Amino acid sequence: MKYVLISLIGVGRKDNPDKKGYLKTKYRFEDNGVFETAFFGSALYKYLNSKGCKIDRWLIFGTRYSSWSEIIDSIDPVKHNKFIDIWGMVMEEENSGLDDTLLNNWEESLKEEIPGLRLLPVEPLDYKAYVKHLLDEIPGDDVEIIFDITHAYRFMGVILSFCLMYLKNFKQIKGLKIYYGALDMRDSDGVAPAIELDFINDIFKLSTSFETYKNSGYFPELLTNLGMNNTEGTYFKIEMNGRPRAELERIIKELKEISKMDDFRKVAADILIRDLEPLQNAEYMEDRMVERAQFFFEKKQFLKALILLYEGTIVLLGKKLDIDPPDIEENRGIIWEKINSILTEDWMRETFQNLKATRNNAVHGGLSSNLQKYVENPANFKELFQSSIKLYNYLRQTK
Repeated sequence: MKYVLISLIGVGRKDNPDKKGYLKTKYRFEDNGVFETAFFGSALYKYLNSKGCKIDRWLIFGTRYSSWSEIIDSIDPVKHNKFIDIWGMVMEEENSGLDDTLLNNWEESLKEEIPGLRLLPVEPLDYKAYVKHLLDEIPGDDVEIIFDITHAYRFMGVILSFCLMYLKNFKQIKGLKIYYGALDMRDSDGVAPAIELDFINDIFKLSTSFETYKNSGYFPELLTNLGMNNTEGTYFKIEMNGRPRAELERIIKELKEISKMDDFRKVAADILIRDLEPLQNAEYMEDRMVERAQFFFEKKQFLKALILLYEGTIVLLGKKLDIDPPDIEENRGIIWEKINSILTEDWMRETFQNLKATRNNAVHGGLSSNLQKYVENPANFKELFQSSIKLYNYLRQTK
């Protein structure tokens, strides 16, 4: 796991008319560790190091007018003297704005004590620059993000938060911790709380895992974030058209307990209950296949839906003709010979032939031109799919 710390740095407030920068403040963390600094990011960096969390990369976003000199608080005071010259130059130039050369020199100097440091000046309203820097700077393998939203323009933290949600699609972001140095909540001793916003991490994980489920049907990550572990095997069995009834019963039971709590997890739990109960209740494999076909159709995974619906229909036809198993080539031939004794009406035969031909074309290619519309037009495919569901339900209900 790699740890990436992201901080924002702004101009700060003045503690006297002649001084630029942030107020020197003591920040107390949850375990009562106290660190004094003008720039909260420095306190957080020191705190994380004290807890054995090695920061692999520290990205600090600001503007050319930000109080970049304050970062020196991140370094042991006994080592400040070797930075005194360039630190003075940075502090002097902050009012007029640092140029690239000076900012780069400051970064390179600080890297002697802060490996992985990156100073990233942006124009506050150039939102695309934020996400570009994140894409460039955050490693592609397993990463935990620690995000300090204390300083700079308030909207910059909001923009970066949404950028991180976008990055979750491309980077292996395993977690997000957000900290805020609450200067205005200082106690009578002048010590401000360093607040870890755990709830945002919970929402971040639920949001991204639910998005995965919504688009693909993959639920183990979502269940983990709802408090249920080790469901990968259950998901695999369902994907293989198995019926892990006891496992599904346990999952649904726990989801119903979450639903009773009526907190922010309820809506996700209720959707999972709605989707999983038909799979638990469906006794026969063909019914489970058709349930899954409808599930994937709603998620616009049309090929998966088509194959499952077709195979479920074949299994049902085979049972009605007392041909078992229906999946071997010889028995399939017998089904084709006898199928008209089951599909007794024109609409039934036409629907099944269209379903069969469309499935074969989608899997193997070579569909005749009069059926091409089903693989080229979503509206036509939807019509075929719904007609095929109607046929399946009719066959299921008749003896």
